[in-house]
Amino acid sequence: MNPAPAGDAEARVLAEHAAAVQVLGTGATDALQATLRDLRALLLIADPGAARRNAGFWGRLIGRDIRMDAEARALREGSGVLLLRAESQVARLREHHAALALRAERLNAALAGLRAEIEALSEPSSRDGEDDGRERRLARLGTLHATCAVTAGQLQLVAAGTLAVAERHAQQLPRLTLLLAQHRGVQSGSGQGMQLSSARQALDELEACIDHLPSPAKPENKTQEIP
Repeated sequence: MNPAPAGDAEARVLAEHAAAVQVLGTGATDALQATLRDLRALLLIADPGAARRNAGFWGRLIGRDIRMDAEARALREGSGVLLLRAESQVARLREHHAALALRAERLNAALAGLRAEIEALSEPSSRDGEDDGRERRLARLGTLHATCAVTAGQLQLVAAGTLAVAERHAQQLPRLTLLLAQHRGVQSGSGQGMQLSSARQALDELEACIDHLPSPAKPENKTQEIP
């Protein structure tokens, strides 16, 4: 395969890297986390004892459990809306995964072109006076390749994690829907407590899944700093 004209491969890598950094900087799980917090508040009001335990001694002393009770009561009527919102946010997570995977594919393709240019420049030249300029360009392209390869790896890692979060939530949301529906039909008794405990456990698992999602810390486009 013939290498791209000098400069073309570099320009393509720079453009793809900038697009990748933009996608990596998108907080795709923020809205879903907020919805899960609202669902947790709903579960707390469904179990007043849990609300008091969650508020703690000092929280109960200043009436935090009462405030939590009032806030969550407002959420109870909107449980169906919250679950629909969560489903929509899971769909957006899938879209974000697709965007990450596409950016990884495009950046890796651009890096392949850059490697071809590096290999071509590495071949001995018979022209006098070209060695210094060629070595400087090789050093620049090598640094650029290493920088962008790290970003490509981050794209693949975050894409895999994002898909795992989406799949886990897609599996657990129907379970939450069922538990909340059952709770609305049960006013008291041990069955209610078991349902709410199971729902809280499901939320714990979903929130932990998001907390462990790998993501680059403050992704920045540093390719412009390469001399």
